[in-house]
Amino acid sequence: MVISGIGVVSPLGPDRESTWVALLSGQRAGTWLSDEHLGLAGSLPAAQFFGNPAVVPSTGDILHPDRVIRLGLMAAQESWQDAALSHNLDPERIGCVFGTSKGGLHTFDTLFDQRNDRPNDWLMGWPSAAASAIAGRFDLRGPCIAPVAACATGVTAIVRGVAAIEAGECDVVLAGSADDSLHVGVLASFQRLGVMARGPDPVTACRPFDRSRSGFVVGAGAAALILERRSHAAARNVPWYAEVARSQLGTDPSGITQLDESGTSLARLLAKTCDGELPDLIQLHGTGTRANDPAECRAVSHVFGESAARKMLTSGLKGALGHLLGAAGSVETALACLTLRDQQVPPCANLTDIDPACGLNLVRGQSLAAPVQTVLKLSLGFGGHQAALFLRRGNR
Repeated sequence: MVISGIGVVSPLGPDRESTWVALLSGQRAGTWLSDEHLGLAGSLPAAQFFGNPAVVPSTGDILHPDRVIRLGLMAAQESWQDAALSHNLDPERIGCVFGTSKGGLHTFDTLFDQRNDRPNDWLMGWPSAAASAIAGRFDLRGPCIAPVAACATGVTAIVRGVAAIEAGECDVVLAGSADDSLHVGVLASFQRLGVMARGPDPVTACRPFDRSRSGFVVGAGAAALILERRSHAAARNVPWYAEVARSQLGTDPSGITQLDESGTSLARLLAKTCDGELPDLIQLHGTGTRANDPAECRAVSHVFGESAARKMLTSGLKGALGHLLGAAGSVETALACLTLRDQQVPPCANLTDIDPACGLNLVRGQSLAAPVQTVLKLSLGFGGHQAALFLRRGNR
């Protein structure tokens, strides 16, 4: 199974390549959020939150009143064009597996605004609305699925897309996720849970694996990846970024927001995904919370042994991008594919003092040129969701 097309919208750029260039150059998103970012009605007071909004042009081919759907459509269009997909393909053999963690929260806000005169807007707030909109835009008539797996949604969508092709249900799947949770209700809830990074600077607040880390910064974005069999891509004479060698889903039953701090639960998933093969790079989930980061590092040590784990290249992207929640896994997987393409590993932004409990070989400071043939990508989500991919370098 290969990834032949990629589309990205992120806090660092409105498309794949601008996001990638910004990430490699060490740029970091982060700003104090305005009423426009939060979608607050004029009668509500401004809230003091920071976050990482997606970079979305005010004009363009894709305009949609719902933020999540618009992000999804933008990423889908770029991936479709990137993979040189033709509408001559049988639409009944093309599926869409595209998720989000919550749906259009800002759209629901408008329904409570008495000035709203579009009662059918509530349809746009469903978690499945982005998948339906993408399938409709590209006339995809294969299976249309909208996974919801908290912050593991993006990688879960890719795993399910691979499964649909393996089961013979599709020849091609557009897989990915979108999210815009820059919403007062979400931000306030995370703040009360104690998982939001503390300031004062929104650019440096999220510090994954750092001794001074205090949590994550919420961001918005989307990514879409075109999946197909290698033989199908070759027949179309289209190169691919990466091969999805193996993929796995798992569960950590520790609790809604708790996690197995020993790393044992996650280690089982990683061992299955690697199947005895040592990756050249591990792209960690790396939220920057006190509990998550060392638990991931312990899991890596359980699987590969402490000595080997300390030598393997590891990285995480949320210090630069923020935590895109439902979109995190798909965006980060897309960027892992670009690491394979360009042989460049982005650094863990804002990492200056590695916590001894996170004692892995973390790339920091600046991007690293390295011979990377394989990447292990993992994502975790509240509720115990776990998902992982083992990617092998393609011919692009």
